Amino acid sequence: MMKKFKIPAIVFGGGMNGLGVVRNLGRNGVTAYCVVDRKDPVMSSGFCRKSYVVAHIQESVSVLRAFLMKIAKNLDDYAVLFSTNDLYSLHLSYLKGEFEGKYHVPLPSYKIVKTLVNKREFYQSISKCSIPHPKTYFPESHKDAKQISKEIRYPVFVKPSMSQTFSLKFHRKGFVATSEKDLMKYYLFAENHKVDVIFQEIIPGLSGRNMFGVEAYLDRNHYAKGLFGYIRLRGWPPVFGSTCLRESISLKELANSYVMVENYLRILGYYGLMEAEWKRDPRDGIFKLLEINARQSMQNSLPARCGVNLVLMAYLDAIGEKVRYVDDYVEDFRWIDFLSNLQSIIKSKVSMTKLLGSLQKVKEWSFFAADDPKPWVASSLDTLEIVARRVLGLAKA
Repeated sequence: MMKKFKIPAIVFGGGMNGLGVVRNLGRNGVTAYCVVDRKDPVMSSGFCRKSYVVAHIQESVSVLRAFLMKIAKNLDDYAVLFSTNDLYSLHLSYLKGEFEGKYHVPLPSYKIVKTLVNKREFYQSISKCSIPHPKTYFPESHKDAKQISKEIRYPVFVKPSMSQTFSLKFHRKGFVATSEKDLMKYYLFAENHKVDVIFQEIIPGLSGRNMFGVEAYLDRNHYAKGLFGYIRLRGWPPVFGSTCLRESISLKELANSYVMVENYLRILGYYGLMEAEWKRDPRDGIFKLLEINARQSMQNSLPARCGVNLVLMAYLDAIGEKVRYVDDYVEDFRWIDFLSNLQSIIKSKVSMTKLLGSLQKVKEWSFFAADDPKPWVASSLDTLEIVARRVLGLAKA
């Protein structure tokens, strides 16, 4: 009989990430609640005991604080809180001191989380630790940007320091500048919108099969209790998009790169769930660190399927249960977001054989699960609604 845990978990954010967390916990006897800022497929999951829709909770610290105060009154003991994106990680780490005893947040201080989330701070920080990463420039003024634009090698990615805030507002990750004129145009755009940006070289090659990552849970002594390695097989959009096809791989190829990252995080004082991503540079074969997320990945159901339930480890450690070290897992299992994978294949103009080949070894789907089908139905209906609106819009035009 499965053990039932008394301490509930509250998952902030939905989508594939939140759904994965809710399932990883619910399948193991943890009562999970979800909090979103709009209707979301995670709300229909059989593993989500109750859902809350709270407008602006993602971007507003005051709204988040008010919600936590309200829920705290109804808790018998305390709850473990999980973040699914940068803003929630920042805001929960900022508020954790105010709710000590009522909530446990498996994250370090706000200052440490901000070092990872703010890309300017992050790349300056790893530069000091001599961790290989794409060459990055940090413009401090219009004059500074102009000077850099004359020296830098193109193409260049104009990257916002606060990626999620930017993407929520402009629905993109940044801009690709192919000339000095381009770079200054995008810099002025950012400056006019009071958005801090950095300039970064673009490592050649598509992200598919050149992007690697490690997911882990680090305990409060900053040591890993669980490790999981993966390769990105395909992304959507192909260059600067999110993973739509991922495969578990051995940690051997990533061992040296990961050791540098774990040492860096230990010096920083980080603990909690994390995901580090590298891109292999075809020019020198070196793995260049792209980012470290202060949370589990969007594809967090894949490690669990392979035998390393990192989300459950974080929960168990938070409630004082013993967590044994795990880095032995099944390799060659795949996670897929079918529709994004299909779009990527169509865009790349590859054969049906390639599409069918993508489905080989797939063990985890972004929304579908045999023991929890309703989120897939909800997601499919949402997709159909979006398609219908676009078709009607084109018809009216």
